[in-house]
Parts: sequence; C-alpha cells; structure tokens
Amino acid sequence: MSNRFHHYLLASAGILALSSCGYDEPPPPRFAPNPPYPPEMVPPTGYQTDISPPPAPSLPQPPAPTATGGYPTAERTANPDQVLSPYEPYNVIDIAGFKSGQLARDPSNQKIFRVP
Repeated sequence: MSNRFHHYLLASAGILALSSCGYDEPPPPRFAPNPPYPPEMVPPTGYQTDISPPPAPSLPQPPAPTATGGYPTAERTANPDQVLSPYEPYNVIDIAGFKSGQLARDPSNQKIFRVP
C-alpha cells in the first residue's frame, strides 16, 4: 500500500505541476511604447497647474528726467531727512544736510537724483 500511495502522490504532484504551467496570458510589457501624441506637462506635485510665468510685480516707475539738469527727483517720505530713490531698487536714502533742488547720489547704484 505504501507503493501505491507514493505512486498516487507522485501522479497528483505531476498533474499539479503541469496544470500550473498552463498557457496564461503573458505578463504586461515592462515599458509602454511612446504615445502618438506629446505628453502633457505635469508638475511634480501630481496635479495640473497653470504653467504660464507669473505676472511681473508692479514697481513704481522712475520719474522722467526733468528739464532742470536732466536728473529725476526723489520722492518725499514721512521723515523729512529721508527720500525714496527714483532708481531701482528704490531705497530709502538719508538726505540730512541737503537742501531742496540739490543733487544727491544713490549709494546702491551711484546714480544722481535731485532732492525734492
């Protein structure tokens, strides 16, 4: 009986092995071929956003040169000893000791302006 048992055991194992080697569907390809259209740009966050550049910040425009010497005039601030430079980056400049109409120099860019 043990021979018969081993025979059945081997036969059932062989049947199981053969049935597991059946022709199933082949596995999907590892790489998909390129689509016929260009891919959409997707940000790394995973959701679509507007990819147009942001609008430029609106900065105050420097005043046009004046007829008196061709230098723009700085803007007054709340402090009478300080003005806002007419040139980028529009720094606050100390003008203590200057009189209205005199020329001063913006220390950040070395451009000359008129004291208001």
